[in-house]
Formats: sequence, C-alpha cells, structure tokens
Amino acid sequence: MQKKLLASLVTLSLTSFAAHAEITWYGFLSAGVESVKASGNGDFKKDVPSTGRVTDQSSRLGVKGSTKVEDDVTVYGQIETSLRGFDQTGTNDKGETATLASRNSFVGIGGNFGKFELGQKDSAYKALTDIGLDAMSNTTASSHGSSNTFSRGEARLKNSVHYLSPNLSGFDLGASYGFDEARTLAANGTRQKNDRFSLAGKYKAEALQVAAGYDRQGSKNDSGNTAKELNSTVYTKLVASYTLPGGTFIGAGIEQAKMDYATGKDPKQTATTLTLGQTIGKTTLRASYSTLGALKNTRSGNDSDYKAKQWVIGATYDIYKQTQLYAYATKIKNEKSQNANLGNPVYDTGLGTSAASLTKGNDPQAFGAGIRYTF
Repeated sequence: MQKKLLASLVTLSLTSFAAHAEITWYGFLSAGVESVKASGNGDFKKDVPSTGRVTDQSSRLGVKGSTKVEDDVTVYGQIETSLRGFDQTGTNDKGETATLASRNSFVGIGGNFGKFELGQKDSAYKALTDIGLDAMSNTTASSHGSSNTFSRGEARLKNSVHYLSPNLSGFDLGASYGFDEARTLAANGTRQKNDRFSLAGKYKAEALQVAAGYDRQGSKNDSGNTAKELNSTVYTKLVASYTLPGGTFIGAGIEQAKMDYATGKDPKQTATTLTLGQTIGKTTLRASYSTLGALKNTRSGNDSDYKAKQWVIGATYDIYKQTQLYAYATKIKNEKSQNANLGNPVYDTGLGTSAASLTKGNDPQAFGAGIRYTF
C-alpha cells in the first residue's frame, strides 16, 4: 500500500511539474557480451577462470525540466537513475540494486551569474576534468574511477552544493562541497568529518582542451588508532587534449593523491594516462595506457608493491545517430598490494554481496563487444 501511495505521489508531482515546465526524458541502454578473467597473485584458489557474461554498460534513465522565471533566470531540476545490472533484473555482481535518483539528481537555478545546484551530483573535479581521456568510457574497459587506474579522485557527491561559472572567454570554473551529515563516531571516540571539497577549471579553444582540478576529502579514522588517523586525502589533476584536423585525438593527464595522517609518514601516489583516437567516417579507433605509480612513504610493505598499469584498445561504429556498436579489450597488471579494477569489475571474493572484491595482486582482463541505444 505504501509503495502504491509513493508511486502515486511521484506521478502527481511530475504531472504538476510538467504542466509548467519543459520536460525531457533521456538516457541510454547499453549491454555487452564479454569474456573476463583474473589471475596472477599466486593463489590459484583466487583465480577467476575465463568466464563469459552479459554486462550492463552504465545504462541509465533520466528526466529533466526547466522553467524560465525571469528573462535571464531559469529554475531547473533533474532525476537520473542507474539501470544498474538491468541484464540481471536490476542487481549487479556486488549485490547493488537500481534505485530511483541513484545518479545525478538535483535542483538548480541559473542565469548570467552562472549556476547554483543542490542535491547529488558529480563533483567539479570529476565533471570539468572529463575531456575524453577515458578511451572506452561507460564500458568494462573504462580506466577512470576511484577504484580504477586513473582519475581516482573523482566522485559523485551526496548532500552537496555546486557552483558553475558562466563561460568566460573559453574558461569554465566550478566548485563543489559535499557535507558529511553522519559524522560517524570512530573507535577512539572522535567524530569523523568526511566532507569533500572540489575546485576545477577547464579551458577550451576549438581543438584544444586543458583542465585542472583539486579535491580534498576530510578525515577518516581507518583503524580506531589515533596514531593512524587520516586527516585528509588530497587529489590534484592536470589533463590536456588536442584534436588534429584529420580527426586524430591526442590526450594526456597526470594525477597525484596525497594522504595526510595525524602522525607518521604521509603517503603519496602519482597516476598518468595517455590516450589516442582516430575517427574515420562513422568509426572511431581508441587506445590508452595508464599507470598507477609507487605509493611513496607507504605505511605498509614496499612502495613499488602498490603499482598498476592498464592498456585499453577499442573501437566504436555509429550505425545511426542513436545507435552505436563498440568493441574493446583491456588488461590491468597489479603489483602484490594493489587491486585496481575494471569499469565493470571482476570479483574473486564475495560475489553478489557488498563485500565483493578483487584479491590484491590479481590481474583482471576483459574483451567483448556491445551495443548502445540512446534516447
């Protein structure tokens, strides 16, 4: 009964909103058939043998609307939902289900002063530094994300406020702040403050794009031991790309993570990526190589044990303006204390639960093909 009532209220609200605003439904369905495996850490019991699977490739559904309240002021909103694991009736390999407003969902006001937005949304660090360096974005072969090999500082912030400037002679500037409303009590009796602050800027002039970002995540007591209390983790990133007249795309980026502990050593790690692309008619060929460097000043093991590297090759073919075919192959080489994973992860423990993970030192790889329909 409660579910029916909630559905009725949501429908009524959207109907009322639609009467006064321009409403657009959008999204895409994308699925791939692929072969995945993981091995290399020396424990054959943790190997994932070559396994075929059909995988949701970041499918989503959204609705957005806007209303002009003054000549230069517009109020707008968006609700976007991941169709996570639609190939498995809405549940992915980690046991996560598709829920309403799981992606960028917010309300905002915009004008010649820029845009202010409240809700759940990609941080400025993620949004403004995305200039196409992820060769096979939204597929298993993606290399960008917090558990991947590059752009590990990107995040979608809950309970957040955002500002995006108007375009200023090719420059876009943005800032985000995500509140920690839980303030979890750590084992040592202190309150955590896992707030998050992001700043980023992007410059675009015809074929050239350059972007930089700064992201700071607040304290997190990782063990309850005050001697290991993590005060903050700071990410900085610089990326650039250029598209030549013949359709050749060249891009590169560097990102550094630095962890500030209350006492002891402060580890830091640098990641790099190089991306190439070539468009020929309706076909685009893509390749990238990313590295996750040594964890300098590590607090456990050897610095080089935390390295990883990933190569990606792929291609897309536009059948029609709404339909695209794609194919890819990728492999990550993890050192013994690293477990960087794929865009659609390969798990060797805890499959189907929130604890699903890849054993450190295992090397995930995948090759496959899929189709994306955009609406």
